[in-house]
Amino acid sequence: MKDGDKVETRLTTKEVAKLYNKNESTIRRWAESGKLEAECIYNQFNSPAYLFAISALDKPMQEKYFAQIKASLPKTAKSISKKGKAFDHYSDGERQEIMWWEKTLKEWQNYRDRYPGDKAEADDKFVALCAKTDPEHTFSVKTLYRKKKQMETQGLEALIDKRGKGRKGKSKITEEMWQVFLSFYLDEAQHPIRKCWQYTIRYFQKFAPELVDDIPSESTFRRKVERDIPEPMEVLGRQGQKAFRDRCAPYIHRLYEEMASNEWWVADNHTFDVITQGENGQLHRLYLTAFFDARSGIYTGSHVTTAPSSQSTLVALRKGILKYGIPENIYVDNGREFLTHDIGGLGHRKKKPKDGEERFEVPPVFERLGINMTNAIVKNAKAKIIERRFRDIKDHLSRLFETYTGGNVVEKPEKLKGVLKNGEIPLDTTFTDTVETLLDWYFNQQPYGGEVAADHGKPRQQVYNENLHTKRVAGAEDLNLMLMRSARVQTVGRRGVHLDIAGQRLDYWNDDFTFNYMGKKVYFRYDPDDLSAVRVYDLEDRFIMEVPVDNTAVLTYGASKEEVKQAMGKVRRLERITKEALEASTVQAFGRRTALELVLEQAHENQTARIIPEARPKVLELQRPNEEPLLKAVGGPDLDVMNRNAMKRNGGFDNE
Repeated sequence: MKDGDKVETRLTTKEVAKLYNKNESTIRRWAESGKLEAECIYNQFNSPAYLFAISALDKPMQEKYFAQIKASLPKTAKSISKKGKAFDHYSDGERQEIMWWEKTLKEWQNYRDRYPGDKAEADDKFVALCAKTDPEHTFSVKTLYRKKKQMETQGLEALIDKRGKGRKGKSKITEEMWQVFLSFYLDEAQHPIRKCWQYTIRYFQKFAPELVDDIPSESTFRRKVERDIPEPMEVLGRQGQKAFRDRCAPYIHRLYEEMASNEWWVADNHTFDVITQGENGQLHRLYLTAFFDARSGIYTGSHVTTAPSSQSTLVALRKGILKYGIPENIYVDNGREFLTHDIGGLGHRKKKPKDGEERFEVPPVFERLGINMTNAIVKNAKAKIIERRFRDIKDHLSRLFETYTGGNVVEKPEKLKGVLKNGEIPLDTTFTDTVETLLDWYFNQQPYGGEVAADHGKPRQQVYNENLHTKRVAGAEDLNLMLMRSARVQTVGRRGVHLDIAGQRLDYWNDDFTFNYMGKKVYFRYDPDDLSAVRVYDLEDRFIMEVPVDNTAVLTYGASKEEVKQAMGKVRRLERITKEALEASTVQAFGRRTALELVLEQAHENQTARIIPEARPKVLELQRPNEEPLLKAVGGPDLDVMNRNAMKRNGGFDNE
């Protein structure tokens, strides 16, 4: 900006939409098409937002804006006094005292004006009358004249009784003493006040012994600590930067008003505070991997698992995409279930190559789906709003079960030991069914209470539907392809490529593949639920062909099928979009009518009613892979023909 340039006011999309009486999506479309000149910026979610200069608006809209600004300007307030500070700068007690004196002086003048006799006599009688009607305030005639003169010359300040207030806010602690004390007190060692006071005395005994006798008592320092040290300074000094950021630092206000459904999904894992029983009778606590829509607050995709893993992340994501579409952005923490080379990429875990050469990186799942991944700042307590939603899971779901454990020893119910002894333990399958039902038909139907005040009270599902403008979808088969796991880069050998899993090695090869690509570097994608074949790609991410597993290896591997399931976190039911209402016997299995039964009934009623209007996005984008096999296009060699020709050159076939 050059010197003398004026900084022009810029309006947000919401403000411009209000001026034009249009939807915010319309204004954004005008900005994208150039119909309305705007500056594109990116918010904290790396999502585009627009700012509009006043001069870029139509003339009628400019006039409308300035008319609104003029109407909203406050009228100039009349000054109560020409001298001293403004009336509202005084404390409440001081304001009461000022108003009492103003009223008393005005009544005195009126009494003197109406009194028929001597004015001095009027003054004496007025003071005597006030002493009878208002005994709490005693004053003399001399005081009345002094207050009147002081108010005329000094303003409202003169009406305040300052006796005993002369030393208020002052202290015998000198600035040097205070700074030495703070050097000990504002330390992460968190020394007690008494110790800091003692350290201060020792400091002056060594460096300025002549001032030791002037150091006030410990209680004086304690009062000054309570009065003069702001809480943010104390937290930063004694507890460190993280505590300061978590408790005191201003946070970035996310622009939820301009956020659309499916624009941001937040993902994380949660441990249920409920003991359940597996198929083998083992008691354990299950985990929830969940995706959560930041705009509406609904759970979009979820998966209950025995242990969080990269595979459980893909299962939850697949469920969410099949039901709600593909999100634009995903906000996750730095766990390995997200920062995996073939799911979200390694992020900050990625290491620089020692030789300085960039290695080929396998395109991760998020990239193939067109999803941008953002990682939370490490150890940031305010990073993910989904962690606050998991508190709802604990309070309004886990507590419904008789085997609720509490989050710690203090919260552990006394009855838990007896419940476990009596065998009143829900099965994993029953618990999983209940969780999925409640997330869809209870939690997602609860009233919205987020940042957008205009949506408060609406069901969260309705908020999602109303703010879904563009829905990116993929068919089940295409989605299976895009969600495949990826192996790292390999060099094709005589037995093709291999997959090491659960202590076993599977070889994938055929004649065409090994003939054309032996010695070349490739990578492959595979479905953990179907290891009969893999899809092979070159380092330009072009699909080569599908290669089958070696038959002998399959026969050898057959005995380890369960190990594969355990190692890869296999899931029996991948495709389950919605669940029919639980049979009445499912609820009755819990015995008496419990809070769980009531909540389940509410969920079933919500599911049956379906009173929320369906989402009707204006744009429906189809996302699918476009993969034409290279070998099919090029044409591989006919090895049978080659073998016959070689045999003819060597004198014919062996069986002739």
